[in-house]
Amino acid sequence: MTGIYHYLPILFTADNAFGKTGVLDKYGNILGIILCVFGVIMLAFAGKVRKMGSFYLEMTNKDPVIKETNYVPAEAEIVSKRTTKLSTMTLKEMLVEFEVNGITYSNWTPDLGFEGKVAIEYDPVNPKDFYIADKVKAEETDVPDTDDEGDELTETPKTNNAFIAMLGFGIVLFGLGAAFLYDFYFIK
Repeated sequence: MTGIYHYLPILFTADNAFGKTGVLDKYGNILGIILCVFGVIMLAFAGKVRKMGSFYLEMTNKDPVIKETNYVPAEAEIVSKRTTKLSTMTLKEMLVEFEVNGITYSNWTPDLGFEGKVAIEYDPVNPKDFYIADKVKAEETDVPDTDDEGDELTETPKTNNAFIAMLGFGIVLFGLGAAFLYDFYFIK
């Protein structure tokens, strides 16, 4: 019975942990000061993040990249429209027709909701290569968004996870540093 019970009084004496283990017995105060300083810095940054609200890093470029294509603007007419049902999907297309140097070009494109004439831009070398340059006019409505039951959707404020993480990490760092300093200076 003398195995573990022989060492228990030694573990729970008034000496500090640094002296017992030999770990950082000379420089434990420096580690405690460094941890406290980093904890205070982290708490200060947490306060700044709290004032900013939430933030995120956006790593993608959302600005349009405009390239010179040398395409020529023209006007085309929407001749007809068709709807094709493929299993569970419905494909709507429109036939766009335009004339260049007396030759008529036509092509089926996805139906974008245009009627009559539409502005296009075509490649002068290969006029069959074109794209629709018109923009679909969005409907201006003051009706709020609603869900399936007709209830108005409201945007819930997002929680500031960065603030919570920085605050928690700052408290932990400061607490560890204070514990190191207390153990080094006050427990003898």
